[in-house]
Amino acid sequence: MKNIFRWGIIGAGNIAHRFATAVKQLDGMELAGIAAREKTRAEQFGKEFDVPQERCYGSYEELVANGQIDAVYVATLHPFHKEQAILALEHGKGVLCEKPVTMTKAEIEEVVAIAKRENVFFMEAMKTRFLPVNIQLRKLLAEGIIGEIKSLRAELGFKAEFDPKGRLYDIEKGGGALLDIGIYPVSYAAYFLGNQPKYVQSQLTYGVTGVDESDAILLGYENGATAQIYSTIQANTHKEASILGTKGRIHIPLFSNAQSATIILDSGKERTLAEPYEINGFEYEIREVVRCMKEGLVESPLMTWKDSIEIMGMIDQIFAANQLK
Repeated sequence: MKNIFRWGIIGAGNIAHRFATAVKQLDGMELAGIAAREKTRAEQFGKEFDVPQERCYGSYEELVANGQIDAVYVATLHPFHKEQAILALEHGKGVLCEKPVTMTKAEIEEVVAIAKRENVFFMEAMKTRFLPVNIQLRKLLAEGIIGEIKSLRAELGFKAEFDPKGRLYDIEKGGGALLDIGIYPVSYAAYFLGNQPKYVQSQLTYGVTGVDESDAILLGYENGATAQIYSTIQANTHKEASILGTKGRIHIPLFSNAQSATIILDSGKERTLAEPYEINGFEYEIREVVRCMKEGLVESPLMTWKDSIEIMGMIDQIFAANQLK
């Protein structure tokens, strides 16, 4: 692979802006194309990030047809992830797909089948897994820093302005708390405790537009560990996580954007890990994609295809248990 790694972006919303900000500041990388549903939106995005006008596309097909682009970041609404990821994969482009990777387990299985067939890199953009603090914590927990893990708690929520046509409240746009933000604590629990809990209990609270607005989830594991998860678009929460063990506990403020964590041992010793972002947090998952592709890998060991499939299986199970009558 050539020295300069060239990214294309599908979607021109807020998260695409944050991704582009990181790409522009990373050595050896170039933002080589942007595609949006409306060419004018792509051109406006391009002006902000110095993308030449001829590489600001009004169709996704034009972007993936660009032979200079190495990988595509899919940053559109959840319901469109599957078709856009497949489009890029079938054009030989590596894909980093924003969370939730798809709407269902069946959809991600379909995407993975295409990635296997085409022998092309694919990864879910679960940014939390690539943050240095969380990587350190996983290593320390595996070493027994707080003994045997007994419980993980994680909550994430904000008070969203009600707009029945906005993406958070529109079921056709993949709205609801679980897919938009609940996926973070569910994936966080899976990261530390595993993708296959013995049981999944949940209560989803639905609003007038038919989307889940608050979700309470309990995961139980074979070894007796539990994960208590809460997500909501109805109220502002602390957005924190804690992990309890037989020898101590860990507190992670803003766990989905973690830059620090405090380890408190039963012995009285206390230690704080601090890993401020170099840019905005997107740089770590971006580097992982580039590293994997340069090494000829088609999936990342930090966020495997199996991880994405099994976590979406949990999401399917939660929705199935809370179907509106």
